[in-house]
Amino acid sequence: MLNRLPAIRVGSGRFFALTALLAVSLCQAAFAQPPSFTWDEIRDKFLLTNPTLQAQAQSIESSRASEITAGLRPNPQFQNDTSSATIGIYQEFEVAGKRPARLESARLGTSIARTDFANARRTLIFHLRQAFVAALLAKSDLDFAQKNLVDYQKAVDLNRLMLQQGTISRGSFLKIELQTLQLQTDLSDATLAWKTAKATLRALVGPSNLPQEFEVQGDLRAIPPERSLSELQQLALSSRPDLKSSETNREKALADLDLARANRWPNPTIGTSFLHSGNEIGGPSWFQPFYPKGGVANGMGLGVASFSVPLFNRNQGEVARARSEQLRADFLVQAARNQVLEEVETAYASLESSRDRVRLYEETYLTQAKESLDIEEFSFRNGAASILDFLDAERTYRALELAYRQQLAIYLSNLAQLEAAVGAPVTP
Repeated sequence: MLNRLPAIRVGSGRFFALTALLAVSLCQAAFAQPPSFTWDEIRDKFLLTNPTLQAQAQSIESSRASEITAGLRPNPQFQNDTSSATIGIYQEFEVAGKRPARLESARLGTSIARTDFANARRTLIFHLRQAFVAALLAKSDLDFAQKNLVDYQKAVDLNRLMLQQGTISRGSFLKIELQTLQLQTDLSDATLAWKTAKATLRALVGPSNLPQEFEVQGDLRAIPPERSLSELQQLALSSRPDLKSSETNREKALADLDLARANRWPNPTIGTSFLHSGNEIGGPSWFQPFYPKGGVANGMGLGVASFSVPLFNRNQGEVARARSEQLRADFLVQAARNQVLEEVETAYASLESSRDRVRLYEETYLTQAKESLDIEEFSFRNGAASILDFLDAERTYRALELAYRQQLAIYLSNLAQLEAAVGAPVTP
């Protein structure tokens, strides 16, 4: 019976002291447990500080800067000739749509940088998801190994009583007890795999984002996709960022072709100038500090200063190169579409295959292995089966449980592969 606590008056010093002590104890207990992270939390930490993504993001900023450069107009030119006191202002004017074509090409370059960033994010998240699944599997195997060792130790204790009662022989008991070594080895291997999986996950996310000791939250279960293969392929064609980059690159190649055609036409330079000449400074005739001495004259002009005549160089090489790049971009889009469809189909087939294997374990193998173990254990305790039959059934059941967890992890990895191939989530 539990001891009854003495009544404490509200407001007494002992009450507040006890409350504070209890709060401190609860806080210490809470901090003693390592923090646990879900997949969403791990992913958010990864995306926040990943240096590869940060470097890729700078490509977007660089492309934006290129847009600024593309939109700049030529600077006016100031000319001064002190020998005749000539002052002029000249401005180059871009014709044939050069500036709009240049701006469009730069804008499309920024769009490509954005989709390239999204594609890098897609690839990195896939690798992170695989590491997280490996951590889930390692944690599940560790829990299973710990449970096996505890349960088997109870069986050893029970058989020790049977040995003392003379129900089983000492040889049979020693075989049962020696099997503990295998379970302890399994626990040691599972512990090492769990530590390795955590180290890998911590290295990917960043050592500063995850503590040295932490747990992962998640279930190893097979969640089927909600859409058919054809639906997933259509979703991939509209979602894959690398395909969008190829399609945008095709548009950029067309804009570059327009720019090359526009560059065939020379830009005229138009300006105005003022001319002043005269003998305004005294001194000998040989002294001419700024302009020749003579009669005073002023003049002002306005017109086209200069432009090249496109007689030989009409930018033929750049036009031909841009046209070739446009055709190349068309072929690359077709190749990218074919690759996306093939990747989705392959990933979907792998997912279906792993789902069938998981279903076999769930519907047949695990049930039969558990039933066989129960039968052999009952028969052994009643003298109808040998110790070797019992240990063999126990090993078979343990191996099937581990293989089942491995198949679940393979399924989740294939599911991550399918989502990466589609470029969007495929499960609720």
